[in-house]
Amino acid sequence: MAKEETKITEKKLENYTLASAFEMIYEESCDSKLSPEFYDKCNDAINFVSKELNVTHFQSIMLAILANSNESKSLNYMSCYTKCSPLRFRIHKEELDDLHYRHFVQWSMARYALEYRIRDEFMEAIIDNKPYTPKKYEDYTAYDVYTIITKWIEMLKRDEGLYEEIAKNVRRLLESTRHLIFSKDLLTSELNDLAMMVILLTVMDKIENNSDYISSSEILRILPEESGIKSFIFVLNANTCILTKKGWIENYTVNGMVEPDKFCLTDKILETTLVEFREYIDIKNENISNSLLMPDVIVEKRMYYNERETEEIERLTELLSIDRFKDIQQRLKEANMRTGFTCLFYGSPGTGKTETVLQLSRKTGRSIFQVNISDLKSKWVGESEKKIQGLFTKYEAMVKKCDICPILLFNEADAIINKRSNNTDAAVDKMENACQNIILQAMENLSGIMIATTNLTNNLDSAFERRFLYKICFDKPTVTTRKQIWNAMLPSLSCEEARGLAESYDFSGGQIENIARKQIVDSILYGHHQDVSSVRSYCDSEIIRNAKANRIGFV
Repeated sequence: MAKEETKITEKKLENYTLASAFEMIYEESCDSKLSPEFYDKCNDAINFVSKELNVTHFQSIMLAILANSNESKSLNYMSCYTKCSPLRFRIHKEELDDLHYRHFVQWSMARYALEYRIRDEFMEAIIDNKPYTPKKYEDYTAYDVYTIITKWIEMLKRDEGLYEEIAKNVRRLLESTRHLIFSKDLLTSELNDLAMMVILLTVMDKIENNSDYISSSEILRILPEESGIKSFIFVLNANTCILTKKGWIENYTVNGMVEPDKFCLTDKILETTLVEFREYIDIKNENISNSLLMPDVIVEKRMYYNERETEEIERLTELLSIDRFKDIQQRLKEANMRTGFTCLFYGSPGTGKTETVLQLSRKTGRSIFQVNISDLKSKWVGESEKKIQGLFTKYEAMVKKCDICPILLFNEADAIINKRSNNTDAAVDKMENACQNIILQAMENLSGIMIATTNLTNNLDSAFERRFLYKICFDKPTVTTRKQIWNAMLPSLSCEEARGLAESYDFSGGQIENIARKQIVDSILYGHHQDVSSVRSYCDSEIIRNAKANRIGFV
């Protein structure tokens, strides 16, 4: 009799697919309070899911609700949907976490709580009625583990309340991937949860941002105060923490000086526990090199300068030539002088400062590492200083790595070389001053080539002025130079017409180029002949848009 009942049950189960079983459970569970009557109606469907996926009955119900939802859902949503008390679902939270751990569902971060959703690959298997085989942990690479932990830490940044949940799951993930050096070393190192999270934060900062150090303020922003992080930072600074005793983390130093509250990974952990990440860390360094503007992609452009500027730029071009530069640096070194070259290009807008840097790069075969000033600014205390310090560290690494020394370009550097504030009570001013001090020190120790451009010099800090070895002022072009630019930009103009324009309009090279471009565009669109009267009309409109451009002479 028992065998016949088993056959009948198996026959019933054959009529189901995961999709149909989930659909039935979902529909019947609505407002059901998960009563005995509900279980009677859905017994076969629940048994089918349990057997098919090797999950509990309650896990089958939770999977059915999530599989029929378009968005991530919380435990509270499930309790509301079924009209059960929230407590009933919270009792089964461990089972839901097990589904996450076994790759049936995944976390997402809501405003006040964790939410869960069916994994995309599992949903595809349900829809296609195909067997679902979750990825086995023994197939995980170190980078797979790192990627998962990184996502969890990003969630922790948004909600400190997830600390215990994430710490528990990190340890469970590492336990499941003991075949990896990374996981095994972290587990056998006798780290508590707090030490584990600190080392993971430091590793993440190194890999994601290629940072040389992580500051205590960054760690305190992420880990909750109740975890004991303040006391931990204290012992970390005192070098009595397990992470420093193991030789994994040490205080960051600059020019032999210890930087308090800044910590970096040691060579020891990079060569042992993190050996599986070395290739990826090296790739991050290569990506920085790939961000360089290479000289062979810069389009050749003839530049027109006044006589004084021509002499200064030619001298600088000769200095930066491959043949002369290393020899000059060597002689400076022998004379116990600084070997870095810092240059300031200053003057009115449109006078060719940035383009001159590009043409210097092309002529001397040097790549350009251009700094985006806005990327260095951060609202977080200590973050801007860290970015600037890291920037110069990366550049110095490039100088050592590249056969031809690249140019470090601070374009439109007004925001960072202006006069330092005397208001030491204002947090923003203190941060700005700290950033400028880092740049000043870096300029002192520079081993490469730094060029800064600026339109404003009235507010230039005297400390910066002293540290720029070469300072080239880009004046507006003279009448003779303007005539050359007009002829070059609009070859159809006669010499007399070009001179007339040069004498009538006190324009920069950039303004003349604007007019020439508009004239060419019109000739393409409307077939207009490029005569001097139409050029003059564009000159007049340029003056209207640029009130400071003064009309001179007579028309």
